Amino acid sequence: MNTRPFSQHTVSKAESPEETVQKSWIRCETSYQLDPSQKWKADVLCGAEFRHVSSRSALLLRQASEEMQHLFTLVQGLGLMVLLADPNAMILARCADETHLSVCRRLNLREGAIWSEEIAGTNGIGTCVEDRCPVFLGRGAHWRFCFSLLISYAVPIFDAQGRVAGALNLASMNGKTVQPIDKLLMETLAQSGRRIEEQLFRNSYAGQKILTLGSVRGCSAPLVSINDQGEITGATHAAREWMGWTDQTIAQHPNLLTELEEGSEISFQKAEENVIRSALAVSQGNVTQAARGLGISRATLYRKMKGFGIN
Repeated sequence: MNTRPFSQHTVSKAESPEETVQKSWIRCETSYQLDPSQKWKADVLCGAEFRHVSSRSALLLRQASEEMQHLFTLVQGLGLMVLLADPNAMILARCADETHLSVCRRLNLREGAIWSEEIAGTNGIGTCVEDRCPVFLGRGAHWRFCFSLLISYAVPIFDAQGRVAGALNLASMNGKTVQPIDKLLMETLAQSGRRIEEQLFRNSYAGQKILTLGSVRGCSAPLVSINDQGEITGATHAAREWMGWTDQTIAQHPNLLTELEEGSEISFQKAEENVIRSALAVSQGNVTQAARGLGISRATLYRKMKGFGIN
């Protein structure tokens, strides 16, 4: 079997794009035993099968459609198409112009096509949902030689419970056009993914207060939902990762400020400050209402505000 060379090493938690690709290549070589020179054609679900499988992602499709169109208008002049896939790497929707259609037919970049890494090898959609992290694949970075000219940018989309709901993908066959703005495209794509995640989260916890624990980093925003008693009812992927919360933790509905106070690091103090500022913004500066929403007394909130220098 023809193989591509790689050097084995331990991958750190914060991986570089090169390390992500290398880890995927190792899986293709050792776990999947895929021949990179072998021609490949995607499995495509028939109409009835596609409707049945895609119905599981109906909420994602509904929330992502407008964002996909917006993203497509931003990148259309760069020869990029926008793809949305489910957590099993099946393409759910596509935004592409006529110049893309021949590529879409040739590579089966269409609704119902399954691009899981296990059968397609390293690719934007499949590797993104496999590793739950952003993926950039330049020319020659795909495992199969038949995709050597394909450029792919992909970010995971997380649902209201912090699970991977799918992937958002930008793809092109013209790498020279987009190479100078690779980082800009990845950040734009990540912002689109976060907006979809936030809509999924807000819809899932409609009527409850949505607060932020801090600034956004990566593909997920650190948002939490709390009830009128200040108890945690939901948290995004980023919030769960930061705080170490599990489904079981959230099911117990702990008080948000109590959870934050238990951490001694500066990051937890900053998160507490962000929550208080966010609660005041939600209540339009009404301290009594903000305190009630956080599940603490008005005096306690004033004390915390004074400590953080919040007027």
